[in-house]
Amino acid sequence: MLERKHYVQRPDYTPVFPRESFIVPLLRREVEAALETYLPAVHGGRALDVGCGRQPFRAWLEAHGFHYVGLDVEQNPEGTVDVICEIDQPLPEGLLASGPFDFILCLEVLEHVADWEATFANFARLLRPGARALITCPHFYMLHLEPHDFWRPTPYAFQYFAARHGFAVRFQKTAGDGWDILGTLLISSYPQPKGRSLVNRIINRMYWSIHRLLLWGLLSRQLQKRVAWCSEFTFYQSNVVVLEKS
Repeated sequence: MLERKHYVQRPDYTPVFPRESFIVPLLRREVEAALETYLPAVHGGRALDVGCGRQPFRAWLEAHGFHYVGLDVEQNPEGTVDVICEIDQPLPEGLLASGPFDFILCLEVLEHVADWEATFANFARLLRPGARALITCPHFYMLHLEPHDFWRPTPYAFQYFAARHGFAVRFQKTAGDGWDILGTLLISSYPQPKGRSLVNRIINRMYWSIHRLLLWGLLSRQLQKRVAWCSEFTFYQSNVVVLEKS
C-alpha cells in the first residue's frame, strides 16, 4: 500500500502556487461554464462532490437547490467532509443509502485514482438514471502528490470507460492550448549553465532573458491576444467532461 501524503486543499479556484497560474484559472472558467450549461434542473436534488477538499463549489451547488454531500480521502480543516473513503474502493453503506445522486462533481481527482474501472462502476452505482457527472482531469501537468499520481488521460480514455459503465458523453472539451502548456512549463522551471565556461554562462543569461519575457507575455496574456497557437497536432492542458447515466 502506498503511503498517502496530505495535500494542500484550496478554498476557492484561485492559484496558490505560481505553477498553478495557468491551469487553475482555466479550470475555474471551464467548470463554471459547464455547471451553467449542464447542471441538472432538479429541485431539491442531491449532489456528491468527489475529492471535495475544502469544497470550493459547495455554495454554488447549494444556491442552485442541491443537497450537498462531500467525499474525500481525508477530513478538511473545516471538518465538513461527510464521507471519508476512496472512490475506487468498496463504498460505505451509508453513502449508498444516502443516494442515488442527481449530480457528481469530480475535479482534478481521477489522475490520483489508480483503478478507473472500479471508479466508473461506483459512479454508476451512485447516480440515478439520467443523472450527470462533471469531471476534470489534467492532460499536461507536472507530477504532484507523488506517489499517488497515476494518469494523464486522453479524451478517448473517458469515452472508453463511459461506454463500459453505461454513460453517454454529453460534453467533452480539450481545454487550454499550447500557450497554457508553455506557460506552465516556463513558470515551473529555470535555466542553469552546464559548467562554468564563459560561453555557457552568456548563453544561459541570454536564454533567461527570453524565458522571462515569454513568461511575462503569457501571464499578462499579451502574447495570446496577438499570436494564435497553431499546430496540426492536439496540445491541451486539461480534460473537461460531462457524462450522463443511461
